Amino acid sequence: MLIAERIAVGLCDLLLAAAMYLLFVRLQGAAPLHPIPWAPRTVLSAAWLASLLVLVRAVLEYAFLWAISRRIQFLCAEFLSRLIHGYMHMSWARFVQRNRGELMNHAIHTAREAAEFYLLGVEMGASGVVILMMTAALVWQSAVAACALAAAVAAFYLVHRFLLREKIRLAASGRDHAQRALHRSLADALSAGKEIRAYGNHGFFHERLGHHADRVARHGLRAALLPQLERILADQGVVLLFLSVVIVTQLLRGDTRQLLSLLVFYFVLSRRLIPLISQVSLMAGQMEGSFQILKVLDREFEECERFREAPFPGRNPSPEFVLELERVSFAFHAETPILWDLDLRLRAGEIVVIHGVSGSGKSSLLNVIAGILRPTAGVVRVDRDRVTYVPQEVSLLDDSIRNNLLFGLAGKDDKALMEALTTACLSDLVEAQPFGLDTGVGDNGVLFSGGQRQRIGLARALLRDANLLLLDEATSALDPDTEGRILKNLAESGLAVILVTHRSYSGSVAARVYRLEAGRLLEEAASQPPKLMPMQMGTMK
Repeated sequence: MLIAERIAVGLCDLLLAAAMYLLFVRLQGAAPLHPIPWAPRTVLSAAWLASLLVLVRAVLEYAFLWAISRRIQFLCAEFLSRLIHGYMHMSWARFVQRNRGELMNHAIHTAREAAEFYLLGVEMGASGVVILMMTAALVWQSAVAACALAAAVAAFYLVHRFLLREKIRLAASGRDHAQRALHRSLADALSAGKEIRAYGNHGFFHERLGHHADRVARHGLRAALLPQLERILADQGVVLLFLSVVIVTQLLRGDTRQLLSLLVFYFVLSRRLIPLISQVSLMAGQMEGSFQILKVLDREFEECERFREAPFPGRNPSPEFVLELERVSFAFHAETPILWDLDLRLRAGEIVVIHGVSGSGKSSLLNVIAGILRPTAGVVRVDRDRVTYVPQEVSLLDDSIRNNLLFGLAGKDDKALMEALTTACLSDLVEAQPFGLDTGVGDNGVLFSGGQRQRIGLARALLRDANLLLLDEATSALDPDTEGRILKNLAESGLAVILVTHRSYSGSVAARVYRLEAGRLLEEAASQPPKLMPMQMGTMK
């Protein structure tokens, strides 16, 4: 339908050229070279016809621009939505292997550039039909002009096909790779800002970014200039061609009365035809690059589908438990098991501490319970709709404390938010802020300390009406006194809690204490400081 609208605009151009030709024929009192049954008989009627066509063309062009712009924007939004949905449902093991900067680049830039490919497709399809219609009009008026135009178009195509096409494709592909590398490096530099300042190694990152920026500039220059070279050749070549055809044709005919009218016809027609030919030549080069982007997007969709996490079948625990693990094992690779034949049951209100050295599999265990990872063997029984999870590194929105607590949750008033903050021992700090819950936290919580960010994450989890809370080193940035008060508050809340830590734990709040070693859970006395055992080589977190 969009192509048909664009063709209608081109048809108006053709009719306008014919109307202007007839107007000037009537002004000279001459007759058209070819009889036209519907031709106006007077100068006034010809002028009215031309004016009407101008208005109709303007309306049609605006309608087309609105329709194509709307379509491309919605198409871009659809691509972006599909990418984000695919990334969010990609298996965790595959997702963590991907570069975040590259994923952001695909989501923002690749989706937009792929949508623009369809704009070029509409323009190319419509332009081809319009050029054929105008060429037919030229043949009707002058076969010599039509032959010359066909020769010029063939020459432009040969130049594009054998001299510029491959260069444009390589330039576009190189630009895309360079932009992705630059985006990754920039994301790394911005996320490591504190360490860069501490180490004073600004030069390394400046040089790295400068290298990638230079590659983007070089490939971008070639990708921008080569299509423009085609446009210049088309512009100037077709102008000279039309001038030559008009002059030679009229000199051969020798009819000076028709010269002005034909010049007007050729001028109005070429005013649209010349840019069309130039545009087709330019778009052909742009489509070479855009098609590469489209293939990148297609590969992303294919990978998202290939690594899509299938819905995890939920199994509810027995009424007296909130969690049951039976002979659960997990491994990223079959030859290196992380967890092995684990059994664990947890009742409402119990707090269980699991400690172990870094890399012993504590985070993997919580990820299996939360449904982020699938066990390779065994059964996990838990109501996943009532499980909340607080990682060691809490991700915060660059927004207010309120929106970071809600995190998309609806139906919670300020009283509920403050109660969650009280449990997390953070209500006094929030109340002391000039804007209270509306205080901004900065980019990923940069305006708050590590312990404060962890407690915001904990309060966020408490608002989810869960019966099982998983804490993955979520108190590692807290002092022992604050950690003890928070655990006491959690014990009084009635929540079942699993706290994993690499530190030894001897608090009286825990109902049970386990040591995770060699992929197995070894129970220790909750009241005695556990004796840490050395970690076996080859295990992973």
